[in-house]
Amino acid sequence: MIAPKPRHMLAAIGRDLIASDGGPAERRANALLRSLSGTARPPIALNHLYDVPDWLRLPRAALQALAQRAALLSMAPALAASIDGALLGAHARVAGEDAVDWAMARAARVPGGGLPPVEASRLTGRGSALMRMGLPAPLRDLVGPETETIDCPADLVKFCLAETVAGARAA
Repeated sequence: MIAPKPRHMLAAIGRDLIASDGGPAERRANALLRSLSGTARPPIALNHLYDVPDWLRLPRAALQALAQRAALLSMAPALAASIDGALLGAHARVAGEDAVDWAMARAARVPGGGLPPVEASRLTGRGSALMRMGLPAPLRDLVGPETETIDCPADLVKFCLAETVAGARAA
């Protein structure tokens, strides 16, 4: 059995999640927009904080970079096999050349051959979708609104998240 986290750790997780959602005015505006659009976020219960992965507590910019790397990894086999310099260059301009190289170096290990490539402008949306799929249901709405809908096998989601988080820690 896993020992429960002390209250101060749960409070820190809660503060980090609130901070990643912008300042107070931005949070209120986003909540109003979600409410008006009929997509109000259900409240997160205290027991859900035990399931929050460390990466979800990162600042927005770091989460975006993580999402882009996860997206690149999900389509790494297609990128590694591509001779389309424009496609590879576009992805490198969005996520960085190091991120593209990092993903392509892992192409042979991607389960099931990965997913088809997307345009570079959709990298963050693809990665956010992978991140959302890797979270327990009550936490999925904490991943950015730029999430797209994808059909992805669970083993690919798990692989992409694990490799991306491990790669971010090593960097």
